[in-house]
Amino acid sequence: MTTRRDFLRSSAMVAATSMAGVAGAPQFAFGQSAGGKTLIKVFMRGGADGLHLFPPADDLLYHQYRPKLGIEPPNPLDANTAVDLGESYRALNPNLEPLLEIWNDGRLMVSPATALPEGNRSHFDNQRWIGTGARDNYIDGYLNRYMQNVPGPDSSLRGLVLGKSSISREISGELTVPAISSLTRFDVRSNRYFCSGDGCSDNQLTDLMREIATNPVNGTPLEEHIRANQFSMLEAIDDVAQAGEDYTPSADGMTYSDSPLGRGLSIAAQLIKAGIPLEVAAMDWNIGWDSHSNQITGGNNGVSNSNFAINRGMREGANDFVTFYRDMGNLMDDVVVLVGTEFGRTVKENGSLGTDHGHGGAWFAYGGPTVGGMGPDIASLEEDALLHGRYLPTVVNYRDIVAEIMVRHMGMSDGLISTIFPDHAFVDHNLFNRSA
Repeated sequence: MTTRRDFLRSSAMVAATSMAGVAGAPQFAFGQSAGGKTLIKVFMRGGADGLHLFPPADDLLYHQYRPKLGIEPPNPLDANTAVDLGESYRALNPNLEPLLEIWNDGRLMVSPATALPEGNRSHFDNQRWIGTGARDNYIDGYLNRYMQNVPGPDSSLRGLVLGKSSISREISGELTVPAISSLTRFDVRSNRYFCSGDGCSDNQLTDLMREIATNPVNGTPLEEHIRANQFSMLEAIDDVAQAGEDYTPSADGMTYSDSPLGRGLSIAAQLIKAGIPLEVAAMDWNIGWDSHSNQITGGNNGVSNSNFAINRGMREGANDFVTFYRDMGNLMDDVVVLVGTEFGRTVKENGSLGTDHGHGGAWFAYGGPTVGGMGPDIASLEEDALLHGRYLPTVVNYRDIVAEIMVRHMGMSDGLISTIFPDHAFVDHNLFNRSA
């Protein structure tokens, strides 16, 4: 039996096909069958301090550079110390302790000196350039280019911004991408003349939109543009509404926070579990990463003070990541979560109990074919090994991490790497196995 959703989808594809070559026509991400893989990109906007997230806590130079900010080596009897990551050169900020569950499962990869090598120390420039995949302000985001060049699922929900209403640079571009800040708010609500029933169950506005959208009368390019977009919007509303029905996280008692990150991960879980072919998603984890002062409170003995906003935000975010990890269960094999920032921060603390804009920073990933453990790191913290004597150098180009995920996890041809990341010479760091 053909459902309303099937009809809307097939009609939308006919409308879009009939408009091929028409100036101003809507662009859809429709393609071939779904590959069943998902990439979730999370941005720590503000320049997260990689040496604070994953400190080299046993390194004496680290504590010389950071006499007040330095996180003490792991001590299971002291909550203010780093968390032991075994034989790794790096440890784990005590506020990120929940991530140890994923690390111990061998599914968390940390790339501690990662950045855009040709970037600068401007938040705005680096966020744009990382989003476009090149030092270019005028090209589409790399996730949007991925959808333009790689055949994917027949769904207007193939690419999404989740947990917030603004469009992330990585996913903006020629293809239209919805932003869903909440499943319960992704709807078309009309005034009392069109809307009746519990929760607007009798929505005469959307009924009228469907009637107009299914009218086979040929119109002007603008009218066809509106008609085709109505198909896409109505299909998305139906899919999202069904995904949100009677959903309870399967996370062993853990729950998502009401932060943008928590909402975004929760929405992603609901959509994927409902069978929505979500392929790429963008979301943010913003907790005040631009820590020029008061990066911790009261010196290193305050690193675990839960009343301090950054500490609290770090633990809340780590809990959200683990909640998603548990909630997805075996479906986590088909999902990679990649977390990154626009740059790291200075190796040496400043006079205000903070750190300033730097270069190399920490990125991490989990799920899918992620190879657990530490990625390539700096050899030492000696001043002559640092960039200009004060910044972590860039050991891993972030584009190599994204490209590996697209090839090894998403199944993209490696011949398309130069299309997604123009003029980039790919370096394979083997941070991800090739999916079966």
